This record gives sequence, C-alpha cells and structure tokens, in this order.
Amino acid sequence: MASIYKRKNKDSTTVWRAVVRIKGYPTVCKHFERKQEADDWAADTERKIKRGEFKFDQHNQLHTFKELVTRFLNDGAIEHHRSADDTRRHLTFWTERLGNYALVHITPELIGKERQQLMDTPTPKNKKRTAATTNRYIASLSLLFSYAVKQLHWINENPCANLIKLKENPGRDRILSPEEIDRLLFACRQSKSPYLYPIVLISITTGARQGEILNLEWKHVDFNNKLAYLKETKNGRPRSISLSDAVITALRKLYETRNPLKPLVFASKTVFGRIDIKKAWQSALLKAGIERCRAHDMRHTFATMAAAQGASNIELATAMGHRTLQMLQRYTHLDVQITKKFSNNISESILKDNQTTTN
Repeated sequence: MASIYKRKNKDSTTVWRAVVRIKGYPTVCKHFERKQEADDWAADTERKIKRGEFKFDQHNQLHTFKELVTRFLNDGAIEHHRSADDTRRHLTFWTERLGNYALVHITPELIGKERQQLMDTPTPKNKKRTAATTNRYIASLSLLFSYAVKQLHWINENPCANLIKLKENPGRDRILSPEEIDRLLFACRQSKSPYLYPIVLISITTGARQGEILNLEWKHVDFNNKLAYLKETKNGRPRSISLSDAVITALRKLYETRNPLKPLVFASKTVFGRIDIKKAWQSALLKAGIERCRAHDMRHTFATMAAAQGASNIELATAMGHRTLQMLQRYTHLDVQITKKFSNNISESILKDNQTTTN
C-alpha cells in the first residue's frame, strides 16, 4: 500500500515523499517536486512489485551517499543532535570520501578501510588523529546511516552497526596544585582581558565547561541567590551552579560596565558574538609558569578537590552535569595521600571488628 507525505525542507521548499509498503517485500520510497508525480510513481511501483518486475537493488542504487547527507541536513534531523557543529564537519569529510557511492555499495569493509585512511591522514595542523577523534567521525557516520534505515528506509542495515570502536586512551590526569592555582589566578588578574579571571574562577570553583560559561547570559545570573542557570550544556540538560562570593564580586564589576545591548556575560565586540580567550589564556599560563594545562583541566581540578572534601559520586555527577557515573571516573583523580587515608580508616575498622569477634 502506498502513502504520500508532504515534507518541507529546511530551505522552505516542498517535496512529496511516496512510500510503498507491501507485505513480504522491502519498503521503497522516492521524493518528487509534485504530488501527481509521487502518486503516479507509487501506483506504477505497486504494480511492478506485485508482478515481480520491480528491481529493488537498482532502486536502492539510485540513492547516493551525497544525496543521503543532503536529505539528512535538509530534514532538520541534525538539529536534535547535541554536537551538531561537529557532526556537520564530520559529514563534510565523509561526503568528500564517499559522496558518489551508492548506499548499497557502502559496506563495513569499505568503512573500515576509510577509517584507517582517516587515522593515517594528518589533520590540517599536521597532527595524527587520535582513536577518540576517529570514533567521533564514525559515530556521526553511524547516525547518518541510522537515519537512512529508520526514517527513509533507503537501506536495510546500518553498515557501522557492527564496527568495533577503537580503544581510546584514558582521560588526562592533569590536576593543578594549590600553588599552581594561586599563580594562575594571579596571572589572570593581571591579564589585559577583563574576562579571563572571572571565567577561570567560575570554571575552577564550579566545574562548568568553558562553552557553558561563555554562553552564559546576564538574565540567567541570580546575584541575590548566588546562582547561575546554564541553559545550554553538553548533554542537553540545563542545570544551575552555585557562585562563590569571589565569583559574585567579579561578575558585579562586569555587570556595572556591561553593554545593555549585549546579552552575554562575556560578550565580544559584536552584539551576538562569542569571545576568544585562547591568547589571553596562553599568556597567563606562561606568566604563571604552568605547563601542560588546558582550560578543561580546571574541570578536572574542581572534581578532584570536591571529591577530596567528601563529595559523593552522585553529588559530583549532578554538579558537573554528567549523565553517567562512568564519565565521572575520568575526572576524580584522588592523590595517593587521600586514598591512603581512606584505606587506613577502612582497614582499622575491619581489623577492630574482627578482633572483637575473635575475642
């Protein structure tokens, strides 16, 4: 039985999607600019399938990888993906590699070869791609093929489904010491950028991601209750963070000199643009004499310090916006002394109970 759907693309153009479903046969579909064309094709296709004259393989071959990417982007499916910008960049790469391939000819073996080629090809900065980065490229590809299977019915299986993920390196164990924190904050206060110090201070006292901080708007800062509402987060779930007195003081200074036309707390010279603090950040690290440190390491430092003060896994996961406790394991790098203290306490408790029982 045939069904005709009216669809509006992202560019406001209209297409008609004809879907033919007959029990015992694969579902086939095709898009047309006019409804009459869709009706005629559906009726003709139904007749050919029932007579055994329809060439399913030839029909699928009409759909190329490039066509699939175009449909995926125009249908707005990517807008529901939390890493939309990265996905677009990945799909641009894959289109250059696979654009002219018919979907039925894209096999797990082909994708495996392309994955190896991706790892062997240096980045624009002449660096080798890590296993984690390569896995992200494959994840975007798998997302696209899942769309082709579940939404368009252009293929029957996702060729990425059984592809084994590459083993990724464990998370970086870079935690700033109290002395390094003091030197860094001092260097940030001396920076030419008025934003660097409050940004770093928020990051290291709340564990918020840099992107979450840079997207913060004044309307989401509650000075009275010392809270900030993070509307846009990496996992798609908004959350609130508590602001220390030092952060509140730094933000009040910015608030007093803010431009009312700019909604962002850390606004650029343009009305809606985001700032870039990379240069100021690197200068502060150099002045503070700190090596091998990224902005994201402030998040690691917050988690480890909070855990050292007795924060539970649930509390840390909530504070940092993690969906799973597994992700938290990459951040809470407790030092040897703290681990030793817990081990000794537990050991003494166990031995004491054991001795009481024995006596």
